[in-house]
This record gives sequence, C-alpha cells and structure tokens, in this order.
Amino acid sequence: MRQTSVGNVTDLISFNVQHLLEVSVFPFYRGIPIEVEPILTNGNGAYVSGQLMGHSFHTLAFDNADEVGDPEIGCSYSCIGRTEQGEQVHTHWLYCTDKRPSLHFGVVRNWARQNTYAPLSPLLAAEENGVLVKLEELFDLVAILQIPGAVDGLTQVQIGHRGWLVMAKVTTPQSFGILVESPTLPPMFPEGAGAIAVSAKSKRTLQSVSLDGLTCVAARDPALLLKVD
Repeated sequence: MRQTSVGNVTDLISFNVQHLLEVSVFPFYRGIPIEVEPILTNGNGAYVSGQLMGHSFHTLAFDNADEVGDPEIGCSYSCIGRTEQGEQVHTHWLYCTDKRPSLHFGVVRNWARQNTYAPLSPLLAAEENGVLVKLEELFDLVAILQIPGAVDGLTQVQIGHRGWLVMAKVTTPQSFGILVESPTLPPMFPEGAGAIAVSAKSKRTLQSVSLDGLTCVAARDPALLLKVD
C-alpha cells in the first residue's frame, strides 16, 4: 500500500493504492439481501480509495480478469481480492464505468448528503491533471472582504494576477472554484476559512467571473478556493 497525491495542488488529495490479485466481482444490490454469483473471477488490478473535502472515492481498474458474466455499465458491484502480501480485501461497492478496452469500476460519495453517490471512472482520478479540470483562464483576481468599521463594510484585496476557473472531478455534485497561481492571500484566508467571495476576469472573453461561498482548501501555491456543499 502506498499513499500519494495527485493534481497541481500539493496534498490537496491523498489516497491509498493497493494492487489486488485473484479478484472476484459480484452484483451488489444495496439494501437487498440476496445470494449472487460472481460475474468476474481471477482478476488483477489497482484498487484506489481516497478523500477530498468530505467526499470519499473508490476505484478499481483491471489489468486482466476472467469474465463469467456480463457486467453492465452503471450497475453496482462488490469485489473481493487479496493483496500481494496475502491480506483479503473487500472493496466498497462500485459502479461499472467502462468495459473496453478493460474493465473499470468506481464510486464517489458525498458524506454531507445522505445516500449521495455517483459513478467515478478510475481514469478521471488518475489523469495527469489530477482532480481538477481547468475551465477558463482568469486574471485580476480580487477577494471581497467584510471589514468591520468600513463605510460600506466591504473592501477588495488583490489575491493574484493569474488563475483558473476550475471544477473538481471527484465531488458530487461537481464543485466549482478558483485556482490562484502565485497567490497573495490575506491572513484571514487560512485553510478551512469559508464564506469567501472572489471576482476575476476571463482571459478569453474579458467578462467578469464572480463566485461566493468559497472555502479555502489549499493556501499554498497554487491556492485553491472551492464551493463546498
């Protein structure tokens, strides 16, 4: 087992990777007790589990396996295998997300919302760009702060000259936010600080982009502010 990180924000997300052998995959009917037969046996693959801001995710990508049934994309399955050290592993239940060229399973859960699950492809969790999708390049990033005693109670602080409108891949529902390169964050923006409002301009269209209700997820370089449900 090894712990690693992905994405362009250091330590934004950490997860465990286990290489599993002799994996069997069974249909999983959540909340319905019923005996089932395996649809796949003798599988080898990488099982990944991790967390991001109250979300947990689990993926399983097979290198090879013997299919004895027909897995269906979108259906749920549970898997049992062993590690290279011989330890038995029962995975979290997973959605089938891809069948060709090889089998992929994955699920993400939002712990803040009861019974909120969504399919997650292992390919999304392991891409070079990590957990974030860069949607629009931004410039002139300004945070709007509430200052007690100010005339209108608000002031603006420049927090960066270049950044991105981003979306997190491993949240449900999808979380949008601002990634700030070479940031200059004020002292009241430590990691975990919430209710942050940021405005910026799109480099492509020159339109103003404003997001409020943001939480500081990473106060490093780059800094990350995300909407957290």
